[in-house]
Amino acid sequence: MPPLPRLHSESSGLQHRSKTGCGSCRRRKKKCDETHPVCNGCQRNNLACTWPGGSPSDKGTAPQTRRPRRRQNLADGGCRLPPELAGMVTVFATPSDDLVRRLLTHFSHFGPTWLTSRIGTGRTRILGHLFPETMESPLILNCVLMVAAGDLVKYDPFDVRVQAAAVEFYGNAVEGLRDAVGMQGPTGDVSDHNLLAVLLFCLHETQNYTSQERLIPHLNAAATLITQRLHTVPGNSELRKFLLEMFCYLFSLTSFSHSSLLSLHQGSQIFDTPGLMEYLQGGAILGTSQKALFVVYRVSKLLSQLSSTTPNSQNTDGDLDPKTRSKLLATETQLQTTQPPFSPTPDMNTETLSDGITFEFYRLACLIYLRYTVAPSTPIKHPYIQSLVTQFITYLSYLPESPSDGFICWPVVIVGLCAVQKEHRGAIATKLKKTHERWRSDIFTKSLGFLRAWWRGREGDGSGSEYGREGQSLRLGIRGVEFPVLLL
Repeated sequence: MPPLPRLHSESSGLQHRSKTGCGSCRRRKKKCDETHPVCNGCQRNNLACTWPGGSPSDKGTAPQTRRPRRRQNLADGGCRLPPELAGMVTVFATPSDDLVRRLLTHFSHFGPTWLTSRIGTGRTRILGHLFPETMESPLILNCVLMVAAGDLVKYDPFDVRVQAAAVEFYGNAVEGLRDAVGMQGPTGDVSDHNLLAVLLFCLHETQNYTSQERLIPHLNAAATLITQRLHTVPGNSELRKFLLEMFCYLFSLTSFSHSSLLSLHQGSQIFDTPGLMEYLQGGAILGTSQKALFVVYRVSKLLSQLSSTTPNSQNTDGDLDPKTRSKLLATETQLQTTQPPFSPTPDMNTETLSDGITFEFYRLACLIYLRYTVAPSTPIKHPYIQSLVTQFITYLSYLPESPSDGFICWPVVIVGLCAVQKEHRGAIATKLKKTHERWRSDIFTKSLGFLRAWWRGREGDGSGSEYGREGQSLRLGIRGVEFPVLLL
């Protein structure tokens, strides 16, 4: 039977509108105009129009074939974006070209701030590794757009489109990662797309939400993916190096306060890889400060092992076994004598100055961490502790405004716990406030609020402060302090 003749368009408005639409539009998830017997969408796309309940068109429409997709239309739509971004736009993840362009521009501008402490060409080099992966993988594209939308909401909280995009791209990224991991073979994927996606999720949680409950599963997943790749040759060696550095930064500082929730056995396989620390020296995130990250991780691992063998330990001076104490003291001595203290000079360029000072920040904070691990009853006003604080504040006055500011939250807060003088506290508070203005992450505001409450707890009798007299010393060690956020 030939197809039924199409009714005049004026009669379409008199038809009773169903709540379901035709079967073809429902399967394609398209809005149906519900014109009987053949809707406009099915006629336009040359599809069979079927209706629930046995509509006449269900019986009278001849079988018809679906025509190929209009790929050229997709390409034409992408050309409205700049050429270097057009390849990143797909029909599956774009509320609009303008919004995608806005998000990609936001990521290209702020991404280096979140991902690297380098300046000049070194600052944008990381984008040269990321954007080719973004063009190749819809999963990485969704992750990049997810991070950008999550951050852009903080600048424009009343933009409904950006809010919707943040939710949509997060959902797309979660679904894409789940599918990608499910398709990965037992020997792992030869590319680093899945690992890059997981670490972009880590960036999203630290930069936009500061949620430890959401971050830690991603970190453990990253540890699993890296252990599968330790002995494989990467397709992009520079990207692999950056991903390893990013993982070591996040994993080591998270282990400082949440080692019990991390897969330390997998972390050890990575951190104990011969030559890894030297391989990462001069990297994109902390430059020459990799050694400090390895110290933080190894101390946290030792204390975690101690806690597992002596669960009722309160970390007093007598709790450390001789072997553990010997290792910690050797590490402390090594940090004290590794090299002459860094001395800034007027002719130093910004990157050299920033790298040298950042290393000193981490070195001094590690020395405080080690001292209160070996001898938690050490008074905060002890001359040795205060000399470390004074050195830190001196270096802080030399630190130029640089992208590395966002990577020094951990040493700033650790030293801030021991700050006694008003000038020292003021310098630390100012640094955290200025860093927040640039990074817009709650890590810095919550850390500042925590330190101010801690300082109030050390003044007078501590009344009105949640810390009370506990602030007078670190009798349970720094790991006994409950920090409000991960210090990343």
